[in-house]
Amino acid sequence: MSLKIYGPPQTRVTRTLWMAHELELEFDSDPGFDENRTPSAELLAANAMGQSPTIDDDGFALAESMAINLYLARKHGQLAPATLEDEARTWRWSFWAMTAVEPGLLDVLKHKFGVMGYEQDDDAAKAAAEPLERPFNVLEQALEGRDYLLGDAFTVADLNVASVMAWGTMGGLDFAAQPNVAAWLGRCLGRDAARRAHGQ
Repeated sequence: MSLKIYGPPQTRVTRTLWMAHELELEFDSDPGFDENRTPSAELLAANAMGQSPTIDDDGFALAESMAINLYLARKHGQLAPATLEDEARTWRWSFWAMTAVEPGLLDVLKHKFGVMGYEQDDDAAKAAAEPLERPFNVLEQALEGRDYLLGDAFTVADLNVASVMAWGTMGGLDFAAQPNVAAWLGRCLGRDAARRAHGQ
C-alpha cells in the first residue's frame, strides 16, 4: 500500500479521506495518536509537527489537508483544474475557505457543542455565526448560474470548500438565505465519496 493517511476520523482528515475515495485510491488509514492525543512515532517521522492529516505517499510526506488534496488531484489527473486560471481559482477558494470561513465555523461548533474548553451556549453560537454572513454571500454570488465553483463539473475546489462548509450544517446553519450555497452543498455532500468519508 503506497498511500498512508494519518489522522483520527471526524477531523480535518475527513477532507483527505473524501479525496482518496473520490479518486478510488487504495490507502491505509492510521489515527496517528494514542488515547492521550500523543502523536505516534510513525506520524512524527512523516511530520515533525505531529499534525493531522498527514500523508505518506510512497515516501513523500505532506501535511495540511488542502495542500494534500491539491497534490492528489494533480498527481492522479482527476478533479484537478484544467487551466492555469482555474488552478489559481482553486487555490483562491481553498485559501478563502481556510481563512474567511473555517475559523468562524469552528467558533460556532465550539459554542454549539461545548467542546475545546467552551461552555455549550446556543446564543454564543448564533453570535459567532453572524460574521459569516458576508463570506456566505460571496459564495452565494459565485455560484449564481453554475453548479460548481469552476463551472459545470465537480472539482477539488468544490471538495475543499464544501468540506469546510459542512461544518455549518453540523452547527445547525441552514443557509436559507443562500439558496445557491444550500443546493451546491447538497450536491457535494451527497456524493458517494463524501458519504463514505463521513462514515455513512
